[in-house]
Amino acid sequence: MDKRFLQINSDLIAYQNAAHAKGFLLQCYQMQGLSNAEEAAYTNCTRFVYSLEHGDLYLNQAFQSPLAIQPALAFYGLSHYIKACLLTVDADYPATVQVLAHGLSARKRKKQNYSFLQDEVRTQRYGLFTHFSNKMFHVEHLEGTKLKMNALLKQVPELSSIFSFQSGKAPFEKVQQKDENYAIPIQLLDDYQMTEHRFSEFLEAKTMGRVNVIEADKHLIYLKPLSLSLSPPFRFHFFTNEWVFSKSKESEAFYPELLIYYSLLYNLSMIARYETEWWYDLLKHAPGKEYSLIKYFTEVSIQKIPLLIAQFLHTQKNKPSNNESQ
Repeated sequence: MDKRFLQINSDLIAYQNAAHAKGFLLQCYQMQGLSNAEEAAYTNCTRFVYSLEHGDLYLNQAFQSPLAIQPALAFYGLSHYIKACLLTVDADYPATVQVLAHGLSARKRKKQNYSFLQDEVRTQRYGLFTHFSNKMFHVEHLEGTKLKMNALLKQVPELSSIFSFQSGKAPFEKVQQKDENYAIPIQLLDDYQMTEHRFSEFLEAKTMGRVNVIEADKHLIYLKPLSLSLSPPFRFHFFTNEWVFSKSKESEAFYPELLIYYSLLYNLSMIARYETEWWYDLLKHAPGKEYSLIKYFTEVSIQKIPLLIAQFLHTQKNKPSNNESQ
């Protein structure tokens, strides 16, 4: 395995030990109050480890491959990682064959004047996307939702500089830490087109109480998130090591990042496999602004996905057990 990639996903390697994985799963199941926690941990241990390892192999191969096949490799790597994560919250996964489908569908593409940025995918009633959205992040009622590629790409912090260059508008504001709270510029209210009171109500409702407005002054709005890593529109910029806050008030701004990566990589992988004429025209001639966004997003996803997966697993690991919470 490439040494550079080992540095990227080193946080996941700790989980790829059978004894450690079994203890980790047992802790997760005991916290959920499963009566057969010991048996379930033993049963799922090997599948959990192998799913992470298989995800590693796909992502590592993507890391070393040309852009033409990177989206498909990254998508399947992410899918296997997610299946491992699901075992921490759903001991019976997969309970039915319905959850094995992708959970998304791509619309029919027009051969001429097709634009990836204007494209969209539609969520399905069943499948991996719907299942992990619900079980891992408690995001429900997504059936039939149209996810727009341009809106999703704008929720990837690492692409902010490209959007800023192309449009002159940055999709994010930097977050300032103030003691135990976090602050964003008061000018964000202009982007949301809301008063401070309306912004507070809107944010609390959209995040289900995970982010609350504490106070505001002439320059800053002070926020208190339940958890930065689990509280979009807070997002972490992988390369600058900074937390940022989305300027968008659309639904995509409140989706966990793994939903965003899964949706974008699903569509790109479908294009790479089934729309090869358009795909290679893009790769060989790099027309328009889409090429730079797609290329950089794919590179970012290969590096950031293991971090997001490790982040989720660490959150599961650090939850209090039943004994601690009593």
